[in-house]
Amino acid sequence: MRQLFAVCLIVATTKLAVAAEVSQPVRKFIETNCTSCHDADTKSGGLDLTALGGELGEAATFNRWVKIHDRVKSGEMPPPEKKAEKAAPLKDRDNIVKQLADQLAGTDNQRQRSQGRVPIRRLNRTEYENTMRDLFSLPGLQVKELLPEDGRADGSDKASTALEISAVQLRKYLEAADYILDEAIAHEDKPMVFRERFRRIGGLAQFCECTFPITKGRVDMSVVEKIRPRDGSQGIHMRDYDPYLRAMDSLGITTHARPSWDAVIENFSPFHSGYYRLKTSVWSFNYNKGEIGQTDRMQSIALTADGRVLAYLDAPSQQPKEFEAVVWLNEAEVLELNPASLWANFNSAYNHEGPGVAVDYFDVEGPLNDIWPPASHRRLFGNLPVAELTYEKDRDYPRQPAKPQRKPGFRPDHRDGKEFQKWQSVWSAASSRPKDDARRLLKDFLPRAFRRPVAAEEIDVYVKIAHDLIDAGDYFETAMRAAYRVALCSPDFLFIQEIPGSASPSDPMVLDQHAVATRLSYFLWNSTPDDELLKLAASNQLHSRALTQQIDRMLADPRSDRFVEDFLDQWLDLRKINFTSPEARLYPEFRPDLRDAMLAESRAFFRELLAHDLSVSQIVDSSFLMLNQRLSEHYRIGGIQGTEIRRVTKPAGSPYGGLMTQAAVLKVTANGTTTSPVTRGAWVMDRVLGRPPDPPPPDISAIDPDVRGTTTIRQQLDAHRNNAICAGCHAKMDPAGFALENFDVIGGWRTLYRFTGEKPATEGTPRLGKDPQKHDFLGVLPNQWVHVMNNVRFGQPVDGSGVTVDGQAFKDIHEFKRLLFAEEEQIARNLTERLIQYSTGARVSFADRQQVDAILTKTRPGHFGLRSLICETIYSPLFRRK
Repeated sequence: MRQLFAVCLIVATTKLAVAAEVSQPVRKFIETNCTSCHDADTKSGGLDLTALGGELGEAATFNRWVKIHDRVKSGEMPPPEKKAEKAAPLKDRDNIVKQLADQLAGTDNQRQRSQGRVPIRRLNRTEYENTMRDLFSLPGLQVKELLPEDGRADGSDKASTALEISAVQLRKYLEAADYILDEAIAHEDKPMVFRERFRRIGGLAQFCECTFPITKGRVDMSVVEKIRPRDGSQGIHMRDYDPYLRAMDSLGITTHARPSWDAVIENFSPFHSGYYRLKTSVWSFNYNKGEIGQTDRMQSIALTADGRVLAYLDAPSQQPKEFEAVVWLNEAEVLELNPASLWANFNSAYNHEGPGVAVDYFDVEGPLNDIWPPASHRRLFGNLPVAELTYEKDRDYPRQPAKPQRKPGFRPDHRDGKEFQKWQSVWSAASSRPKDDARRLLKDFLPRAFRRPVAAEEIDVYVKIAHDLIDAGDYFETAMRAAYRVALCSPDFLFIQEIPGSASPSDPMVLDQHAVATRLSYFLWNSTPDDELLKLAASNQLHSRALTQQIDRMLADPRSDRFVEDFLDQWLDLRKINFTSPEARLYPEFRPDLRDAMLAESRAFFRELLAHDLSVSQIVDSSFLMLNQRLSEHYRIGGIQGTEIRRVTKPAGSPYGGLMTQAAVLKVTANGTTTSPVTRGAWVMDRVLGRPPDPPPPDISAIDPDVRGTTTIRQQLDAHRNNAICAGCHAKMDPAGFALENFDVIGGWRTLYRFTGEKPATEGTPRLGKDPQKHDFLGVLPNQWVHVMNNVRFGQPVDGSGVTVDGQAFKDIHEFKRLLFAEEEQIARNLTERLIQYSTGARVSFADRQQVDAILTKTRPGHFGLRSLICETIYSPLFRRK
């Protein structure tokens, strides 16, 4: 532990320890041309240049001079109205900009030569969880929530400067290590295997009024009457339902899960985490008071485990469709088949009219283990046997974790009492030569855990922990657990310690091969290097062609989905998708299946760019969309059936296309009630263009949304835009936000604002429906949705026009996108800098800009393809240096 605190102290005391000052000519230029607006009295933009020192060794002062350099170089300083009054000759200004750039780069390079560009950092929670999953072969392990939230810098939780360590975190790491070892170690001689077909779905003691048996394609209304009598008397009890279960072919359901009913698979909850084979058959129908007919759309069912979505199942109209998959289930999880496409229905099946879904059966088999103990156990104990322990007085058994609580009614197992008693016995990893096996096992485990070769003297430290406990009379498993626990809480495991090697004597900060392998795996997999990467690193082969092959291999591996999801969560703020809940009266169409489709669209779109090396201009607009049925209905595009996301050609005139106008992005840049051009405009400036606006002055109040529908957001913003202090920033931000105003808080297209007015709708109030003459046309939505949507009220018309800061007018999102295409290289620069920060843990500093320019130069002929940007980032010295 003292070593860990020493590492933290080094991180905490790291400074920009170089001595350099801004030259006198540069300071004289600033004094002559800038201080009239930025002195102690005026402080335009909150900046007093007369109080700014010239010591570049101070990080805050250095960053302020970088900002001044960028503003002067871009021509933003002095502002246009001042240039005509007293502007320095262009030649003088360029000379001063070059001088300042040389001084800033020299200072930054000096720091990097002595300290490296990336401070040491610990694993964040996501990396920690993925590392544990891969290290112990537990792909569904859930441990992230056991740890405190990570800090963020520049929107990233991979930034070294944000990943602090504390006594609380150390204690949580110890608790997490115990939990992970509990999950990894086998505590039985053989697993409790399930092989059963389930017909009962639903969590009530009394059968739900919205579920009923279907036999030979028909509903027996006499049975429905028994389930929920029309006279309101007590219906059939679950214990009396078995005869109907045995006779029925399918179970009909006419409601989405709701507070009084969960569509759970009853009497099943795994006793062992592992892979399970799940098989079911589902279909849909239209229900009309007992009669079953064709539906007007494909319905869907969400298969979840404790709310974790395993799959969405298509349910075709009156055509059973089988689904089979092998999935990872954690112990004690509860499976649910939730009709995702249905509205919550509180009517009884006797008089219901509308769509429903049917489940024919649900098979469970597992856990599926070719060999026992499972792989997780063998990662710790190899092929050593699992033996039953006999009771010994005054000797503690190895740790036996308590089994998680299950819901009442779940059967504990499928074996007789004698077998169940045997399962309750104490089983433990055993060794006839415990000290020899302890050294052998630790010698194998530690290099994989520490992601590098481990010297014999380091191994001895952990071997001594095990040997001391063995000598004290503890069980072999107890002794090994103690050594593994210390290793999993050590700085060598918790910190990404990127060690410079000797590959380049002229540059002592070039990383050794194992550090490159680690950086590569935590970039593209968010996890520890696998055996192939470690083998290449050990043989010094992670160069040129071999590195290219590894990039291709890793991006083709399913583990690269972690990169896609996590990078988009951070870059696009998609991690905030659940931060707000759209107001149900305004947006009743927003439901979990739409939210999940939103996220799937963004991830599939990014993956498409990556697979085909498409230009970053596709962020702005594209000729294709990645849609499924639910999302296509949301975008009012017909002809798509099913839950699978697929590539489709964008219809002519569609406002969608690109990442910027995807529903997930539009949701995270709005609250649950209203949209703000300021918020969305600032997001575009920052996340798309890499020009984040300055924060608002502290004395400027926010705009309270008008939920009555009497004014538009544009009218409410006029006060800010007419304020001299606010006008400059709003002129940059608001145009992009106005261009996106035709998209509501969940990304749907609108021509009128929705509002929550309480007074009855007047004759002139627009309504939703199938008629294209209405103001808001829902043409592709199913008929059953229109009735619910018609309760929404409408206010003022939406205006999506604007004028950019350089005077270019646009009338809608289509014209704004065309203007934004001119910024292709700036979009590529921003994305490159974010990839560098994500992959290395350090933001692009002033001295790094030359390398960013080199990456852009190499990728410019292909219009900055996404895959090319990632590859050139990895090839860059920025990626391969400390």
